[in-house]
Formats: sequence, C-alpha cells, structure tokens
Amino acid sequence: MRGLAGDFATMPLKDLVVYLWNRQATGQLTLENRGVHKEVMIENGHIYNASSNLPREYLGQYLINLGHLTEDQFAKAYATQKETKVFLGRILEMIGAVSRETLETVLSTKFRESVLDAFNWVDGTFRFQPGKRLTDQDAIKVGVPLIEVHKESDFRVQAWKLIRQAFPSGACSLSLLRENLVEPPKPGSIDEKIFSSIENGQTIDEMALKLHATDYFIYNRLYAYFHMGALLLHEPVGPPIPIDIDLGLGDSPTAEQLLENGRAFYEKSNFRDAWALSRRSNEVTPTLDATLLMRQVEVAWLPQLKADFVNAGRVPGMLLGPEQLAKLTLSAPERYLLSRVDGKRDIENILRIAPLREFEALVAFDRFLSQKWIRML
Repeated sequence: MRGLAGDFATMPLKDLVVYLWNRQATGQLTLENRGVHKEVMIENGHIYNASSNLPREYLGQYLINLGHLTEDQFAKAYATQKETKVFLGRILEMIGAVSRETLETVLSTKFRESVLDAFNWVDGTFRFQPGKRLTDQDAIKVGVPLIEVHKESDFRVQAWKLIRQAFPSGACSLSLLRENLVEPPKPGSIDEKIFSSIENGQTIDEMALKLHATDYFIYNRLYAYFHMGALLLHEPVGPPIPIDIDLGLGDSPTAEQLLENGRAFYEKSNFRDAWALSRRSNEVTPTLDATLLMRQVEVAWLPQLKADFVNAGRVPGMLLGPEQLAKLTLSAPERYLLSRVDGKRDIENILRIAPLREFEALVAFDRFLSQKWIRML
C-alpha cells in the first residue's frame, strides 16, 4: 500500500478511517491541526497506540479522571518512568496501583477518544506511512478496530451539536437542582465530584481541569443531567481579560494591530508581551499569521521559562489569601494552577500532574510572579 498525505478539506478523517479499515492497513497515521499533533499506530486496520501533545489525552490523566489513580500516585509513577524509561502502564501494574484489566480498558478509551477528537477538526493535515509498526515490546497491547471509531463518529457529531446548543461556552457556570435527580450520586463517583464542583461555583472549564477530563467526557456527563432538568445554565458575565500593555490604540484594538505590535515585541525579544498580543489577536480573529507568531514565541521563550522555573527546582508559595484570590480575574488554567501552589510542591511536580501544556503552564507562573501573587522559595 502506498503512503497517503493531504488535508481534511480534500479527504475528511471519516473517509480516511474507512479507507484504512477496508484495506486492513498497517502503518503510522499522523494528524496535525493548529499546533495539535497526534500519532496513531495502526496494524491490520486496528489502532494499537495513539499519542498526542494534548496533556489531557495522556494515559495518566485518563486514569486520574476515571478515579483509578490519585495525583500523588501519578507523580510518583511518573518520576519512576522518567528514571527507568519503562512504559507508565507497566510501572502502575508492577506496583499494584492499577490492574492489567483496568489499563486495557482505559487504553482502549484513550485510543478511541484521541482519534474521535480529530473528527471535529474542520481543517488540518494527515500523513499515513505504511509498514510502520509499534516497536515498544514493553507496551500493553490493545487493538481498537477503525470501523468502530468510524461508527462512533456519527453519533459523536450529533451529540456535539446538542451539547453546544445547551452549553455554548466553557466559561458558563451551573446550578444543581438536586430535587430533579433520578437518584443521588454514589459516594466517591465522578458525578459526585462534578456536583461538588458545580456547588462550589466552578465554570465548566474549571471542572474539566480539576477532574483531568477531556472536553467530551465532561460535557457528555453534564448534558445528561441538563436533559433531565437537574442543571441550570449561567452565562459568563463581566468584561474580557484586559491586556496589561499600553499600546496607544484605544480600548478595542483590531486583530491586525495586536499582531503588528506582537511582532514588534518579538523582534525586541520581549516574549511576554509578544505572547500576550499574538494570543489576543488570535482570539479576536483566528489567523495563520497569529498562530505562526505564537509558535515562534513559544520556541524562543520556552527554554528561558524552563531555566527560570523548572531547572532550578524552585517551589512557589502563595502571597494572596483566599479572599484576594477570589477577586482576581483568572482563566480556568490559571485558577487550577494556583490551586496547586502549596509551598511544598516544586514547579516540575505541578507540571507533571497538570492537564495543561508545559509552555502554557509556565507562562501562567511567569504572570503570577510578575503580578506578585506568588513568591519563589
């Protein structure tokens, strides 16, 4: 079989999956879209491995989300993996933290969800290299038929339409109407944790991070309760997060103006402001130019951030009390990271368990330090 390469505008992923299944293909499928990179190992039309640069698609995050592993257990297992280079699942099985049966079930879910997530991509590219096989003999082998993923995709597309009608934004918060529940959640269950987050006033995005959950997992559970009348939706209120930079452009600069100023800061190696402006430009009007600048800033700034926060083994401590913290305008990732600052865990330890990209987490810590919300011990 020859290799394949193209974009989803020419050949949608749904058609590509059927093509590879019908030919019982073996090889590596690479999917890319706006900085997201996925690699799927296929053998005889079955998925045997799926990796991603999205932290919430890591095995450890799935195990935490499904209640099979605590954050502390994951941090210890990850440290062992870093030293031994042994597959994480093998380590968890050897120390008795997770059974083989559980690992196989969770890996199957992880493989399916990683590919199904890409079915939502409007644009993006793919590349299939035939003949490549999974070389890690120590990996736990689980095969997922591509045709099953294809069948699930039809349902998933319709489900997302209904979900987005009910929940237009992850910045929404909810109210729980316990009297409309068919039965109370079981103690220690995922649903009990979701209800606790709702009653603590967390947004949907904050819930997903706290539970280490993928978007579909959290929205699917919430929609089930919304449909039975047990949830009320509250739209986000308040102004958008301001840019802490005086550009002399008024209160509402255009995406082009933001991008132009972002490039100017990048040329001066002011990566902090270049990142803030390029990201804001992309939020106002998503463009390839803004995405490219964000990528350039990340490549240039990440080594410096790691040297400042990770390599030195520094431990962050809070300078704000709970009341001051509650008044801050924070994104969901920022609020999650601040909740992990306890004066004991170093930055590297927090990064290990955070369902966030390393760069984005380090940018947040850079902001916390510059705003004097934390100190480094």
